[in-house]
Amino acid sequence: MKNTTQCFIFIFLLFFTFISIIAIWPDSGKNHDAGLTSAELKLEEKTEKDSTTDSSITTYTFVNAEEKTTFAIDRGYAVRKAVRNSEGKTIEERYFDADGNPVKLYDSYYGVKYEYRDHEVIIKYLDSQGNEMSLTTYSTIVRTLDDDGRAIDDYYYDSDMQPIQYAGYYGIHWDYDNNGWNNRVTYLDKNGQPVLCSSGYAIKEYKRDAAGTITGEFYFDEQGNPTKSSFGEYGQLYEWDENGRISQIMYADADGNAVTNSAGYAIRKYTYYRDGTVDTDMYFDNAGNPVALSKGQYGIRHNGKTTLLMDKNGNVMLCVDNILNGFPFMVVVFGCALCFVMLVLPKGWSILLTCAYVVFILYETLMFRETGNARTNFVLFSYAGNFLKEQSIRVGVINNIWLFVPLGTGLYRIFQKKWVLLIPFVMSVAIELTQYITGLGIAEFDDVFGNTMGGWIGVLVAWTWVKSHREEPPGRATRDRDSGIFIGHVGSRVSTGKKAYEEN
Repeated sequence: MKNTTQCFIFIFLLFFTFISIIAIWPDSGKNHDAGLTSAELKLEEKTEKDSTTDSSITTYTFVNAEEKTTFAIDRGYAVRKAVRNSEGKTIEERYFDADGNPVKLYDSYYGVKYEYRDHEVIIKYLDSQGNEMSLTTYSTIVRTLDDDGRAIDDYYYDSDMQPIQYAGYYGIHWDYDNNGWNNRVTYLDKNGQPVLCSSGYAIKEYKRDAAGTITGEFYFDEQGNPTKSSFGEYGQLYEWDENGRISQIMYADADGNAVTNSAGYAIRKYTYYRDGTVDTDMYFDNAGNPVALSKGQYGIRHNGKTTLLMDKNGNVMLCVDNILNGFPFMVVVFGCALCFVMLVLPKGWSILLTCAYVVFILYETLMFRETGNARTNFVLFSYAGNFLKEQSIRVGVINNIWLFVPLGTGLYRIFQKKWVLLIPFVMSVAIELTQYITGLGIAEFDDVFGNTMGGWIGVLVAWTWVKSHREEPPGRATRDRDSGIFIGHVGSRVSTGKKAYEEN
């Protein structure tokens, strides 16, 4: 019976390891520089009337020099179809590739549906089949318009049309200046009153140049007093590149002077791929000198959905973080290797390695992380809906599990007691509480669940090893079945039968 149980556990562990590797195997990735942008293509427009519904469908198609339908890499589609009612208002729009297949915009939705009533627009999102769908947090926006047709309020709702909180607020309000430009955004609670959003402010005011281009933004609390964001600055000042993208952000104090934010830099500079996604961002002090952050990085390169740390010269660093980020399956490989080493080493060395690994966990979860206002996610299994869809979410979930697997293995190898099952849970709760109190990272129930599960899997690994190798826990005697000799762990007494001898 015992052998059967051990065999079953062994098969489970092999299956879990295999599934983990498959789940986080890197996607083929996307070449963000390949293809043509909308500026390099011609946009063709064709409208067809539908006499039965009194509506019309306008098709916008990007074509190349050979008049062939072509994907615009900066727009994320080749064809956009807009359905308009008899009043000319858009009631639905969907996006397609050059072959007519639905494409997902911003990794979120395939289309948008609009419903109009009085001074309101009901905005809902569509899946690849044209059915209504929910985004990660909300599914519907109710937008209020002024007499000029400008948006003045947005409120967020779930699929049951219940108000839902998004990034710390339930809605937003826009104000406009005499030129008709939006100059202020106010974040609202459920009752329409100003509320601090997750970034640490309730009001954001824009500064614009004579042409209307936003040159900066500044933050205020519910009463309209200047306040710091969760990043430690009172505002941001922008510079733009020739393509209309932010090339530099300078973090500012209440007077508009450069200030070092909580992450340790005052200026952040960006470069972009041809499709408009961020390629690199580099960090500088208020004098414009390169500055290193927590893990020695001077910047980050965005490689698809992974991020790689960069050195002063803009080269990718050789470090553990880059190996794990660039090759996520190495988390599983390293975890298996550590578990094996913890099991085969003498117990004294296993103790040292386990203690070192605890320090590593604290390093990864608490040390050298950006601080800010407390950020939380107290929804258990909040990523379940997108686990199979998004590789980045799978990586995060599985990494949280495997982070604690070697810990559980080391703990059970040392103590060989059932109570070690509590340690991963207690340690994870302590980490999340610290993150909540200090603003280091994001405190999440999902992390506690994943860490605890990983620790328990590690305990299973060690239990199976100990049982299969007949390794007894500290303080208990082991018996050589063939010789009949009992060897005690306390003192230096060796007993043979009923006779005991003391070693000199």
